[in-house]
Amino acid sequence: MSESTPKPDPEDIIKILVASDIHLGYNEKDVIRGEDSFIAFEEVLQHALENDVDAVLLGGDLFHIANPSTNTLNRCSRLLKTYMLGDKPIKLEFLSDQNENFLESLNRTVNYEDPNMNIAIPVFSIHGNHDDPSGFGRISSLDLLSTNGYVNYFGKWTDLTKINISPILLKKGETKLALYGLSYISDARLARLFNEAKVFLEKPEDSGWFNIMVLHQNRADRGPKNYLPEKSLPGFLDLVIWGHEHDCRIVPEENFFRKFFVSQPGSTVATSLAEGEAIDKCCGVLSIHKSQFRLDPIQLQTVRPFIFESINLADYSEQLQLDEGDVQQKVQSFAAEKVEEMIERAKGKLTGNLKQPKLPLIRLRLEVTETEQQFNAIRFGQQYSGRVANPQDMIAFKKKIIRAKDDLKPLDKQALKDAYQNQRETAAKRAEEVVEQYFRGADADKQLEVLPSKSMAELTRRMVDYEDDDAAENIIKFHEKTVLQYLESCVVNEDNIDEVLENFQAKDTYNDMLKVSIVYSNNSLSSHIIFLFQMLDSRNQKRTDSNDRPTSFGDNDEEEDYTPLSLKNNSTFKPPVASTGRGNASNARGSRSTGRGSRTTNATTVSKRGGGRGRGKTAAGNSTVKIESFFVANTTPRSRTSGRNVSKVVYVSDEDD
Repeated sequence: MSESTPKPDPEDIIKILVASDIHLGYNEKDVIRGEDSFIAFEEVLQHALENDVDAVLLGGDLFHIANPSTNTLNRCSRLLKTYMLGDKPIKLEFLSDQNENFLESLNRTVNYEDPNMNIAIPVFSIHGNHDDPSGFGRISSLDLLSTNGYVNYFGKWTDLTKINISPILLKKGETKLALYGLSYISDARLARLFNEAKVFLEKPEDSGWFNIMVLHQNRADRGPKNYLPEKSLPGFLDLVIWGHEHDCRIVPEENFFRKFFVSQPGSTVATSLAEGEAIDKCCGVLSIHKSQFRLDPIQLQTVRPFIFESINLADYSEQLQLDEGDVQQKVQSFAAEKVEEMIERAKGKLTGNLKQPKLPLIRLRLEVTETEQQFNAIRFGQQYSGRVANPQDMIAFKKKIIRAKDDLKPLDKQALKDAYQNQRETAAKRAEEVVEQYFRGADADKQLEVLPSKSMAELTRRMVDYEDDDAAENIIKFHEKTVLQYLESCVVNEDNIDEVLENFQAKDTYNDMLKVSIVYSNNSLSSHIIFLFQMLDSRNQKRTDSNDRPTSFGDNDEEEDYTPLSLKNNSTFKPPVASTGRGNASNARGSRSTGRGSRTTNATTVSKRGGGRGRGKTAAGNSTVKIESFFVANTTPRSRTSGRNVSKVVYVSDEDD
């Protein structure tokens, strides 16, 4: 800032402490790591108090599970009561309709205007995929905090037929802030809403607003319709606070297409032993003056040290002489040396804060090519008990599978086409029958080598008729048991193993094994699969036309073509579909996913842009924020963050490991 440039009046600066993915209650019953999430959250609140901020903004996943324990709720309430309540006057003027901003919350007023509450620093939060509404009444743990007046819970959507985001409008002096919130929504559902043009962001009628959007979606490309492309967001935004991703990239990054900035605070506690979690944890103080902003990262001093290293043993093959001798012992000795080095490096992450846990997290990932290179990781970790926080899972093996192109057998397209055409000419039009017909007509080199063709037909039937995602795994387990039983009944040696397996693949032998395998009747799943296999032929013969279900086995389900968001007109737009996405939290939290069958992960946001509250008018978007004079995007962290490497980009979420 030049000497001639006047400093902005502090009464015109809105200061907000930004954090995300607190995950209170993570591993709370662990004797060593149970306090980590609470210690880090308390430090975040202390920084809010020390920096005299006007508000705290959280990007979702305040809790690790949707129904936190009473201990976690109590600890959270006590921390909020200790640091957020008081007699400090609130300088933020609330201008928007509170009933509209907090429509889906139980408490429809901002807490610092509640005469029964004594708020010193208001907390605004959306929910994430870990603490989203569930169960009867679709109540979130954040609803409880909102009802008690500790948190202003916004961005909640229960009517997912359309999404209309009205911003929270705040003003301090000459600075006006429009805050948009989009809590976690499954990617597939959000993509469909965009496809149907049912997602809207309303702009304030007058100009001069600084527009912030806080969301909790996948930012990294993790699969079709499973992430939110940044370029799908509207260009009138100035800053996006991105939750859900756990690697810290809090220094604002400009989006090339939309010209807004994105800040990804990351998590405050490591919930997985992934590489991105080893990056220094931070929160940040966001200062806004009119159309300019600055974000100062603050490295957390109470986070448990975490060192991650990944090693490809192929790079050390000659050094360790892995082609001779006791390979397992050589790899184990090598791992012990590396772990000792990592423990020493972890000491460099000790900050001297009395509340910081001292035992480090260590994760050494060894990429192996042979099974003989692996050893018992649990037994290995026992010798480090008392020296590291996670002795049981310090070592992770990753086997690299190298598959030559010649190993892959291409599909016999002509045989598949003939099978499909033949089935269309007959009464039966079942997908599994097409599969059976295909294997009867395919060339010998296109046949299955491990499983019989009937198993593939049964797999097809279960996936088409019942959408059974576990069918493949269950069928393979069944075959594994039957093959082992067959081998145990034969005289097998190295010379005749191939012949024995070929005999097993023969139809008569296989049918006999189906009958013999009824010995597994105590396993209801295996018995059910056996019964299905036995009844396959008879069922096909008895099936009538009236009971048949048409199958579009040969059809191509192609995605609709999406049109990018237009910045110059008010026509209905369809943003580009999310091409990939972040691992589903429903997989990571199996017990919770059953109550919310539609959940997946993130997608995209934004739709029409209108002048004022109406959605039909056209308005020129806010000019992109220009960083200049006093309010410069500060890419140099404070002294307490010195040494932090922010150049490496590593995506990690709470489901990654």
